Amino acid sequence: MSKVLRDVDRKQIEILRILSEYNGPVGSSFIKKELAKRGFFLSDRTIRYHLKLLEERGLVEGHEKVGRTITKEGLEELSRALAYERIGSILTKYLSLAYKTTYSPRDNAGDVVANIIIVDKKYERDSLNIISELYEGKLLPSPYYKILDEEEEYREISVPRGKTAILTVCNLTIDGVLIHSGIPLILRYGGLVQFLKGKPVRFVDLMDYEHTTLHPLEIFVYKRATSILRILKTGSGMIPANMREIPAPAREKTVEVLQEMADLGWNGVLKVGLPNEPIFGVPVSIDRFGISMVGGMTPAAAMVESGIQVETFAPHCMVDIRDMDRV
Repeated sequence: MSKVLRDVDRKQIEILRILSEYNGPVGSSFIKKELAKRGFFLSDRTIRYHLKLLEERGLVEGHEKVGRTITKEGLEELSRALAYERIGSILTKYLSLAYKTTYSPRDNAGDVVANIIIVDKKYERDSLNIISELYEGKLLPSPYYKILDEEEEYREISVPRGKTAILTVCNLTIDGVLIHSGIPLILRYGGLVQFLKGKPVRFVDLMDYEHTTLHPLEIFVYKRATSILRILKTGSGMIPANMREIPAPAREKTVEVLQEMADLGWNGVLKVGLPNEPIFGVPVSIDRFGISMVGGMTPAAAMVESGIQVETFAPHCMVDIRDMDRV
């Protein structure tokens, strides 16, 4: 991997990608709109900062007030970066975000992994009501959320005009707490779990995180394959969920950590299996046990079911839990 690729982060790669799609100079305002479509809600100042760094590295060229174009060196670097991205990108991204978690149940403080849901402002109240219903039904990983109003900025998120951003806590945060407690885990599958009479019974669809470049749960959401609101009403339906494996000797410690979080209002764990026991019909590797959790895409999926148009970016960024409100 080149030195430039080590230095250029994901945001700068996206800027290079945008510039590569146009023959002439592109201005920062247009770049901002394109980045928002791709899940990067950056302020004008942040975009100018990244463009300056790219220009200093010879990857883009400035044209006074007209904008920037990508250079030959920039195209070469983009090609290398995108080739590297495709290899295990989803699993690597997820584990990296989990590892960045600093949230401590003991202190109830620290950074958590957040999902972003973008809705029209008129749907803000309806969306929050759905989040409350999910929490009451124990189908929400965490009791925390954050609202960002139109054109509001938080860290490197900048909300488009006319929109509301709802930040919810991703269950990768729970993985991060387990990792920092000395518990090794392996993310295996994302899929749909069927509920009958209020109980999760089986996985009906699965995608392996290690062998995909797509977000598995996003696929099920946009295919409208879920029926979460029906679970809340009747106890039966389909919900996005995932599964991870942990070495059997760590089971007692795992249960202890999960209980500590449950005492603070964290939900969403569907099942903690026994060593060598299948999880909802899915076998686990020898001398490991499985855990299934409600997917972080669940709030967005429920909103889609209710007729609310959403844009989702999950998982997306780190958020200080002290900056969030409780459901």
